[in-house]
Amino acid sequence: MKCPYCGEEMIRGYLMSSRDITFAVDNLTKVFRIKKSDDLELSKGSGGIPHCEAYRCSNCKKILIDYANR
Repeated sequence: MKCPYCGEEMIRGYLMSSRDITFAVDNLTKVFRIKKSDDLELSKGSGGIPHCEAYRCSNCKKILIDYANR
C-alpha cells in the first residue's frame, strides 16, 4: 500500500493490545471507561490477542487502519 501522505510504500502489520482496540471521540481522562454506541470497535479479544491490521509509513511516521473488513 502506498502512503497517501508521501507516496512511499507502507509496511503491513498489526496493532495489538491486551484489551479491545476502540476508536472513541471523547477525551480519555479516566482509568475506567464504559463503551458508547458511537465507538468504533476495531478488534475483538475472542480467541487470542486483540489486534487489527494496519500499515506503517516509516517516512511520515503515520499508521493507517482500514476497518472495512473487521
